[in-house]
Amino acid sequence: MGRKDILTKKYMSDPKKFADFFNGFIYKGKQVIDWQKLHEVDATSLADIPAAKGKKSFTSQKVRDIIKSAVVMKGEDNYFVLLGIENQSDVHYAMPVRTMVYNSLTYYEQVEAIGKERRAQVENHGGSFLSGFTKEDRLTPVITVTIYWGDSSWDGPTSLKEMMKPMDDEISLMVDDCNINLFSIIDLDVIPEFKTRLRELFLLLNNRNDDMQMTAIMNANESFKCLDKDTAVLMSEFSSVKLPKEDEEGKYNMCKAVEQMKEKSKEEGREEGREEGREEGFIEALVSLVKDGILNIEEAAKRAGLSSSEFAKYIED
Repeated sequence: MGRKDILTKKYMSDPKKFADFFNGFIYKGKQVIDWQKLHEVDATSLADIPAAKGKKSFTSQKVRDIIKSAVVMKGEDNYFVLLGIENQSDVHYAMPVRTMVYNSLTYYEQVEAIGKERRAQVENHGGSFLSGFTKEDRLTPVITVTIYWGDSSWDGPTSLKEMMKPMDDEISLMVDDCNINLFSIIDLDVIPEFKTRLRELFLLLNNRNDDMQMTAIMNANESFKCLDKDTAVLMSEFSSVKLPKEDEEGKYNMCKAVEQMKEKSKEEGREEGREEGREEGFIEALVSLVKDGILNIEEAAKRAGLSSSEFAKYIED
């Protein structure tokens, strides 16, 4: 796992940010999912799927980035849902299949767990039970969102059917689909109503390819002057803004970092200008030597790193 993968996983695993993300992404900022009621779920999915008689079973192990159990509070109706996040720094062109496998294994684990519990209950009553899953049993919904952190637009498929060759409508109706629920930061037209520092983070990364716009946004928002370390590190990791020094209160002023970046750019421009001036002065000296008969055009051109015809233009000027 690379540095960016570790940083994004650590950041989005924070309960407050995790709940805020789904409240913003699904419910447009309404506080439906309470971060205090989130529960960690083992991100490793293990499956031992029975095969035909006489053959070995199929085993599989997949590790998600993040998955948590959440309580959805809609009026008087509260229910559980499993929420997963897959972080992508680069485009994954088979992401729908990967998402489908994750979700399928999570549902399979639920069926196995319920079946095991039911079979134990039947055994305690001296009965016989084969399937383990009853007519009354229900599965917990699983939602997996792909967060894309890259600086160029997502150009991969967002659903399983997009990965398939064209088919007629009748066949298409019979083919199951799987959507990756893409959240591509760079492609956002509007930043959702986040309540945590997700707002500042995604706002900056959404504009990271436009230095002027990025600077204007930070100068217009005082919140960029007092960011926590984790948010500041991610901003620096995924943009051209360098991580500033921590202040006495443990906060990071990204506006100051942008100003330092602008000053450095200006200094580089001034240095480039000085270098160009030194180069022009060197060529002028060579031209004088040629005119004085001390050097010929070929020798002067060689010293200047130019062809004879290119150097001749300076003499004509």
